[in-house]
Amino acid sequence: MLAATAFLGGRMRMAEIYVFGTLAADVIVRVRSMPPGGSHVNGEYLGWRPGGSSANIACALSSAGHTVRLVGPVGTDELGEALLKAAHAHGVRTEHTIPVPAAPRTLIFLDDSGERTILALAGPGRLTSYSLPDLPGLPEADAVWVESYATFPREIAVAASGAMLAVPPPDDPELSGPADLLVGSKSQFPAAWRQAPLQAARAAMGERLRLVVVTDGSHGAVAYSDGTPCIVPAQPAQQVDATGAGDAFAAGLLHGRLEGWELLAAMELGTAWAAAAVEELESIPPDIEAVLGGGA
Repeated sequence: MLAATAFLGGRMRMAEIYVFGTLAADVIVRVRSMPPGGSHVNGEYLGWRPGGSSANIACALSSAGHTVRLVGPVGTDELGEALLKAAHAHGVRTEHTIPVPAAPRTLIFLDDSGERTILALAGPGRLTSYSLPDLPGLPEADAVWVESYATFPREIAVAASGAMLAVPPPDDPELSGPADLLVGSKSQFPAAWRQAPLQAARAAMGERLRLVVVTDGSHGAVAYSDGTPCIVPAQPAQQVDATGAGDAFAAGLLHGRLEGWELLAAMELGTAWAAAAVEELESIPPDIEAVLGGGA
């Protein structure tokens, strides 16, 4: 309840946030369990829904009252239009999105325990990297999320030098870039970074890095800084779909830090938001009001 208490007693400052990432259609297939290679299993098609890790974070932060602008590929097809409408319904601004012929799609296999396996599908006309568009407001941003420096340019860090710059772990350490905050699941971190996450990540990403937060599902999360590690347990939940749990945690952490909360309170909000997310059959996390019982 510490995070909820901090939220209710806080100042609720609206921040300007840019999120560089993908708005995707998540195609959901339920399976009893993930099959081993060479086997044949039946699956239940559950349809598609709006998703994409960065878009999930954008929607969650918008629900907390921030002005959030999504910058990244969006399809010009009918599915892309539906995804834009979904983003707008969550209050996310999309005037700086990058048109591509077909909406990005992600295939998600959901097993009986609610755990998921994600397969991002390459689509026609989708580039592997994007140049920095003209964003007059970027230098005044309070926070920036960059999905990947393999996809988006490092010039973002220069343009947003005064913002809290956050990123997930890179797929390839050679493609990492500047950030103040690195947050992601243990499985996302390069193996060579896991023993001393802050030191290893800082060596690759630069001295700007001040905080590394590693989530580990039901084991909670650990934050590494130049001081003593901060450990927060996971909150109990009835898991039906783990999709978006990490995005919910990242949104809670970012929101708390933007509000000036202590690290512990920000992480507790993250774990509360993640717990609420896994109890819903959705990719986009629930609004912050649902996490805090309507107190927002």
